[in-house]
Amino acid sequence: MRTLLALSTALLISAPAHAALDLSSVSTDDASGLLSSANSMMNAKDSPVVNDLASNLSISPEQATTGVGALLSLAQSSLGSDQQSELNSLIPGMDSLTSSGLLSSIQDMDSVKSAFSSVGLDPSMISQFAPVVLDYLGSQGASSGLLESLTSLWQ
Repeated sequence: MRTLLALSTALLISAPAHAALDLSSVSTDDASGLLSSANSMMNAKDSPVVNDLASNLSISPEQATTGVGALLSLAQSSLGSDQQSELNSLIPGMDSLTSSGLLSSIQDMDSVKSAFSSVGLDPSMISQFAPVVLDYLGSQGASSGLLESLTSLWQ
C-alpha cells in the first residue's frame, strides 16, 4: 500500500513538470525557428572575431557576439554593396552574427549603443571593440577602403 501511495504521489508531483516539457503543441515552423536561432548563436560564438573580443576584453562570448553583431549590422546597413560583399567574405558566420531580431534593426550608432547596453556592456566599449574587429579584418586581407569606411562608421 505504501508503494502504491508513493507511486501515486510521485506521478502527481511530476505530472506538471512533465507537462511543461510537452512540445506537441509547438508548430514545426516555430520549432525550426528556435533551432535555427540556437544554431546561429552557437556558430556566432565560434567565430574567431568573437573569440578575440571575448579574450582581449575579458567579456562573455554572448556579450562579444552581441557587440560585434551590432557593429557588423550597422556596417551592413551603411556600406555599399561591394564593401558589404567584401565584409561578408572576411567574417565567418556573418549571418549568424547579424541575424538576431535586435541586431537586424540596427541603422545608426544609437542602435549599436542600445545593443551594447542590452547585454550589460557600457556603450563606451565600442571604442574597444572597433580596433579588435578592424585588426581581425586587416589580418584577413580587408582592403584599405573597407577598413577606412568601417573606421569612420564606428567612431
